[in-house]
Amino acid sequence: MSHAVRMEQTPRVARPATGPVPVPGLWRESRADPLMKGIACMLFTYVWRVQDIFPVLGALHVPLLATGSSLLMYSASRQPWRRMIYLRTPIVKCVLGIFVVMLAGIPGSLWRGHSLSFTLQDYAQNVVFMGLVAVSIRSLRDVEWFTAVNLWGAVFYAMFVNLTFQVGPDGRLSNLVYYDANDFGLVMVCTIPFAVYFLRSQSGSRRRLLGLIALGLFTLGIMKSGSRGGFLGLIGVMLYVLLRYRAIPARIRLTAALGGVALLSVLATGQYWDLMQTMMHPQSDYNFTDPSGRIGVWTRGLGYVKEHPLLGVGVGSFPIAEGTVSELGRELASRGAGFKWSVAHNSFLETAAELGVPGFLLFVAMLITTLWTMARIRPGPRYGPLITKRETALGQMLVGSLFGFMVSGFFVSAEYFSYLYFLIGLAVGLDKVLRLQRRATMTAMAAYVPPVRLSSVPPGVLPGAPPVVSPSAPPAAAPPRS
Repeated sequence: MSHAVRMEQTPRVARPATGPVPVPGLWRESRADPLMKGIACMLFTYVWRVQDIFPVLGALHVPLLATGSSLLMYSASRQPWRRMIYLRTPIVKCVLGIFVVMLAGIPGSLWRGHSLSFTLQDYAQNVVFMGLVAVSIRSLRDVEWFTAVNLWGAVFYAMFVNLTFQVGPDGRLSNLVYYDANDFGLVMVCTIPFAVYFLRSQSGSRRRLLGLIALGLFTLGIMKSGSRGGFLGLIGVMLYVLLRYRAIPARIRLTAALGGVALLSVLATGQYWDLMQTMMHPQSDYNFTDPSGRIGVWTRGLGYVKEHPLLGVGVGSFPIAEGTVSELGRELASRGAGFKWSVAHNSFLETAAELGVPGFLLFVAMLITTLWTMARIRPGPRYGPLITKRETALGQMLVGSLFGFMVSGFFVSAEYFSYLYFLIGLAVGLDKVLRLQRRATMTAMAAYVPPVRLSSVPPGVLPGAPPVVSPSAPPAAAPPRS
């Protein structure tokens, strides 16, 4: 629905004991309330790790306090558009299906204690985070508010990294807080479409300036990270912005893409380009020649999938499989030697190895369904005829972020990152709002019947009404009998 349409608040409609769920009334685009601000604190702690930057916040258990207070505020909320029943979508079912597969794989896990704690703490935390983001959204203004908060968090984290950490002799950032260089490159890539969204003229001068500053910081951070997956993700997202982010004017897209290229050309060092050029000569790269490189790890990972196709080796157990299941690990252990028990460095392969084929299919379905849902935001039968470029731009922003995750995530084990579940929660919330706005609008239009003077209606015009016959008119001739 266009932001020009003013929505009026209506009282909450009680749900009947049986029958369909009532449609809530049209809702005004209100400002962020305490629940959303509590979820914003979760975003700053789950994704942008302020408690690691300021250890005093970690001592105060800010993530736990933010989560608990947000759950309490939601339980007290009576806003009709925040009902959990409106989150019954295929995307949420895939997320919950992954949780069930994790639980089912715990008894056969190679590291049962870790798999149990990871499932009930880390992944469950991501599910709660995603659900709170989605259920708290009441309007497009709320989606844009979360978009701005996320961009501010990314700008703060990128500025902290760029000012605090230096590039090492290997051409990569080292000793980062929480994220390593590859992880940092991925989260920066995923946030670029958020910055581009605020380059729209409708965003206002302050937010446009924020978007420009963010693009510069993100590009500089990706360059300093030395991550080749981040570089490929940056190229992929820039191409998406240039060719597919069509809700944004072409001149803005072209400016953003050329600006990124110009920053790389000016700021990137010869050492950085030498590191990127190794992708053109794989025969000399350790990822292709060393058994602990990515090709060796991926080859062994495919073997784990083949040996444990149903439930995998257990969530979080890929490194254990490297040391205890692989032939290389057993051979080196028998000789008293060892090597790095590594993660898969591939979100898709690690999901398949740890959760089996069912978990892998659910993970891919979650991503594809979210992309498909966001790509369908346009005027039509699903969301109604009132969809404008504002709604379309938000959907395409999330498509670009998830596309960047898929490209960079092919080289990083990021399948359980909280950032991914924030993006999914934002997509579910946007889809929910657009569907409810369409239903509420159609219901309001159907309930409105303008007054009509029956005496002014010509005979036979009202559907289903019998024709009016003049008293002086001769009776109609009866049909002949056969």
